[in-house]
Amino acid sequence: MNIGRRIALAMPAILAGMSARAAQPVTLLVGAPAGSAPDLWARGMVPFLERHWARATVSVVNRPGHRGVSAARALAGAAPDGLTLAALGTPTLLARAVEQGQIGMIERLQFVASVAEESLLLVTATNGPVHSLEALRNLPANALLGTPPPGNAAQLAGSALAARLGLTSFAFANAPAVRQAVQAGHVPAAMLAAPDAMGLLREGRLSAIAVASDARSPQWPEVATLRELGLGFSAQACRGFALPGGTPEPLVQALASALATIVADPEYIAQANAFGYLPHFQGPMAWSAQLRSTAMELEGRWRADPWVQAPG
Repeated sequence: MNIGRRIALAMPAILAGMSARAAQPVTLLVGAPAGSAPDLWARGMVPFLERHWARATVSVVNRPGHRGVSAARALAGAAPDGLTLAALGTPTLLARAVEQGQIGMIERLQFVASVAEESLLLVTATNGPVHSLEALRNLPANALLGTPPPGNAAQLAGSALAARLGLTSFAFANAPAVRQAVQAGHVPAAMLAAPDAMGLLREGRLSAIAVASDARSPQWPEVATLRELGLGFSAQACRGFALPGGTPEPLVQALASALATIVADPEYIAQANAFGYLPHFQGPMAWSAQLRSTAMELEGRWRADPWVQAPG
């Protein structure tokens, strides 16, 4: 039986399943504690999912164990019926999976689409002594470049940048601690995700001297990229959604289509921009290809220079 005939025969059951899914509550897994930045982002997406994704009713379930890997493992073991999905942040999830020897589990997930980017910004205190990348280059090797905790997207980028600049990377316990340290002058510069730096940037207490993306961010068009400043270096952080591996293609495409519609929703765009996220859609093929490449890069980096001490 050819593939077209199989799809035609299966379509009534698939469509019935989609209709049933629309009438049933959908579980959205979040691999972080309630009230955390990833949790708030996911909860902020719920109204848009319910608006654009076949009138789904979405309930958030927090599964914060093992720094996000528990939620991914729960998703991998869920029934592929479109009733369970997860909000994910990359490359952080990939880094956590590499740390714990769980990167193979990623192949059991269906990455549907990313809908937001987090610009990674190199920031300094506005009233501090450092106001350029060149000034950072001229600091002694023991000068610190602050980052969030190990495995965080900004830490992965910041530690790599510190090595290129001849500085010492220092990971703080959390993003607020990094903000406080750079603002107070305890570290001359820090790498932060835009949502974590947004408040102090708007208040004029921090200044962005470079962005780690391939192109300038439309949110800070005056801030040059690291590539423009002479460093062959870029990094990207995304937020999006995944389903269990083996989910029927029509269900995957239905969610991908809804997510593409969300990214074009003016209310979503306004919400994302207000919190420092850049609305950007990458569908299943593009995002999955990017994630496989990033996973390979992180595995190589982990073997050569681990960003945290290996467990055990």
